[in-house]
Amino acid sequence: MTVKKFLLISIIFLLCSCSEEKRFDINSDDTVSPAAPVISRYEALNGSVRIFYTPPADADVISVDAQYTRKSDGEVFHFSTSYFSNSITVLGLADTVTYDVELFAVDRAGNRSPKITYSVKPLESAILKVKQSMIVKGGFDALFAKWTNELGEPVNVFIDYTFTMDGTTRSLTRVFTSQTVDNRYYITDLTLPPDSPVKVKYRVSDNYENYTDAVDVGNLFVLKDIEIPKMDSDRNPLWSLPEVRTIPLAEYGNTVAQVFGNVMDGNIARVIDGTIDQYENLNYLMADAPHPWSLMIDLNGYYELSRILTHQRHTKDGGAEESVKRGNYFMGDNIGRYRMYRWDDETRTWDTISVHTISMPQGTLSQLEWNKLGRAGDMAYMYPDEPAYTKPTRWFRYEAVGSFGTNYYPSQGGSLSEITLYCKQK
Repeated sequence: MTVKKFLLISIIFLLCSCSEEKRFDINSDDTVSPAAPVISRYEALNGSVRIFYTPPADADVISVDAQYTRKSDGEVFHFSTSYFSNSITVLGLADTVTYDVELFAVDRAGNRSPKITYSVKPLESAILKVKQSMIVKGGFDALFAKWTNELGEPVNVFIDYTFTMDGTTRSLTRVFTSQTVDNRYYITDLTLPPDSPVKVKYRVSDNYENYTDAVDVGNLFVLKDIEIPKMDSDRNPLWSLPEVRTIPLAEYGNTVAQVFGNVMDGNIARVIDGTIDQYENLNYLMADAPHPWSLMIDLNGYYELSRILTHQRHTKDGGAEESVKRGNYFMGDNIGRYRMYRWDDETRTWDTISVHTISMPQGTLSQLEWNKLGRAGDMAYMYPDEPAYTKPTRWFRYEAVGSFGTNYYPSQGGSLSEITLYCKQK
């Protein structure tokens, strides 16, 4: 490129740049409104619309704006986009009804063009979809709620519930905020008699303070269960484990190998001894191929299982600084996903109950908060989508599918501190 051509291009670029910069210079003497944008069409989106237009040719236009007024409370919502764009997205349209949106151009002096009113109709919003997918049921001394948020947008779920406890009627509200797709939440500590009703309603809102109508679920009843004892009154074990790598009798499915715990500090008996480890009583469990490994427990009686509480291995020794600070909770070899079975005497097979994934803690947590969650253990229902009891069984099988360190994928070894089971009251 010659010097003359380079200088010519540079001068043209400089003139264009100066022209664009002047677009943003405020001229207080300018009182002339720009022309209005010309709307061509709109695209209906979930809880929003995208309006396409041709911007005005006025040289001093800096934006094209849109606004609408919510009929329920008169609040005005305003949106703005650069003059470079040929479309604008209008958000917060909660209902699948017709909205009147006003479009106008704004110049650098703040003058607005005449407003163009345009009627649009959005697709179903996130809060409507969540409302339709909501399920609230009675859980074990709890209420169980689940929903699907397929759009992954932030929503707030309000659950209003009224119950009578010890002769006193209480009305409470729990709020759950989430933007994950699949959601399961529990309202716990409802230690009510099984015939004591809990009246429940729910509603959903978004970040624009749009609310769905309240859905009346009616009266729900909690389920009752108790912890299965591991020891008798003299601290003698009630639960037992079959011989390592085998099941004692062929009739109990000896094709499944029992995990062994003689590697490192592993000891499978400690998983059912009723003691939650704190720097000791550690359990590192192993299995020969194929993986994953299984831990099979003789419950010393027939029980209809309801819930499982698992505690992770906890240590302050070794590993990276972050692991030590967090006590290795939710990381490393600690089991993060497992499958549960019951032995079926009639079919002579292991009956699959469900698969459970222990969720990683979310948000920015302190060391104290992280360790508190780890020490509390993870409670899971045998049937997470439908709180219920299993058929009676004497044998329970815990199959480790994957650990946190392998991103929930199978591995030869894994860590576990304690397994506690709950059952239907007899």
